[in-house]
Amino acid sequence: MFRMLSRRTAVAVAVVAPMAASACSASEMLNPVKAPPPSTPPAPANPDQSVIDATVAEILGADAGAPAAFVQLHRVHIEALAPSEGVTAAPAQGRWQERQLALVTTLTAAAGHAADPQLITLLASAAAGQQQLLHGRGLA
Repeated sequence: MFRMLSRRTAVAVAVVAPMAASACSASEMLNPVKAPPPSTPPAPANPDQSVIDATVAEILGADAGAPAAFVQLHRVHIEALAPSEGVTAAPAQGRWQERQLALVTTLTAAAGHAADPQLITLLASAAAGQQQLLHGRGLA
């Protein structure tokens, strides 16, 4: 009536039955360690960071001795370019009026060196705002 199973058949059933019950493949059963998921590559460095840093330093350097209207305008530009970043000011050279005029040139040149279209627009807008304030003061 009952037939005795061979040892080989019994071992095969003992190995295959748990795999079938858990719906695992043979390779998962033999190699339970799973490979880690692929890591995401680090975000690329901002190609415009040097332009931003140099421009913010120049803006800060133009503050020395400048009227409050210019300093306030500079704060808005700095916040737009580098929010909450500590940047060292460029050394102030010349009279404050000359520094304000030079800043228009710096902002315009930075817009020409930037790669990001939004940064280009921001720098060009900052140059226009600086120029407008100079014109309103009769300095441009």
